Amino acid sequence: MLLSGPHSEEVVPPSLYRRLAGDLRANGVTVVADLSDERPEAVVEAGVDLLKVADGELAESGRARSAEPADLVDAMHQLQSDGARAVVVTRAGDPALALSADKEVQLVHSPPLGPMEPRGAGDSLTAGMTACLAKGDPSETALRIGAACGALDAVRHGLGTGGATAVEILAHRVRITAFDEDG
Repeated sequence: MLLSGPHSEEVVPPSLYRRLAGDLRANGVTVVADLSDERPEAVVEAGVDLLKVADGELAESGRARSAEPADLVDAMHQLQSDGARAVVVTRAGDPALALSADKEVQLVHSPPLGPMEPRGAGDSLTAGMTACLAKGDPSETALRIGAACGALDAVRHGLGTGGATAVEILAHRVRITAFDEDG
């Protein structure tokens, strides 16, 4: 189940997300969340299998001291301790950071493509990862497909308009490397 946020704060309160995430997980459903404002905290408190958040949101929330990679990784580990099994942090044109359930931190390098319209790339990344997890694909496959979906979205006008063949081709060009805190 993918939990994503409304555009208005009044539509769905964080408490509903907390209850929904908890109920879904208690019933064996894999829960992915791509939320902002207070909602990520609510689902982390309930427990979530995968939390996707943008670097700026993590810094603005106070979870990370800054949007620097080392600070983001510290915040990711804290989110994991607080109830997120895995965490992906998107960083606009920089490689995404991924913290797996086994506490390994990786950099996800999307193919080098010139963005035409970057809006919605994170949503496409989340959708691609969620589809893979729903099929039972391994987390590395989900990262590759998600990154390919996000990259393809950014080079096209129209959110989520990329096709499966293009995603598969780009997924083979996604590089996943270990994160080195020492640079």
